[in-house]
Amino acid sequence: MSLDPIVAEVTVPVTPTEAFVGFTAQMGEWWDPMVSPEPATYSGIAIDPNGPVEMVHGDEQFTWGRVMEWDPIGRYAQEFWLGHPEDEATVLDVRFTEAEAGGTLVRLVHSGWQPSTESVREGYTDWQRLLERYAAHVS
Repeated sequence: MSLDPIVAEVTVPVTPTEAFVGFTAQMGEWWDPMVSPEPATYSGIAIDPNGPVEMVHGDEQFTWGRVMEWDPIGRYAQEFWLGHPEDEATVLDVRFTEAEAGGTLVRLVHSGWQPSTESVREGYTDWQRLLERYAAHVS
């Protein structure tokens, strides 16, 4: 097992600001419902730029993070505790930079793993697949 950050990257054919909007405001549209507390009732994700990040399941919302940085021209960061206790929160840090060949490079780093969350980390090695869903959505 490891405490190393999980890193995933994808290049999308849109501007950094469009990539940011697709990642944040439209997260509920590209997120895989199977990676939610109750896949059968999943209906989206709500992000408050100044507060919580929540999975929406019908009339219920499950808080699984808190926004730390909201910069539409380059960075989104949040505390992350989906699948583990809030007091053992990890950090998602997503950067949106112009790609050399055009479009935007989206780089996600999931870090802050502690010995108490090491076994949980193994369940979050699928970020690349989620970013591929995101890329298909914004392309």
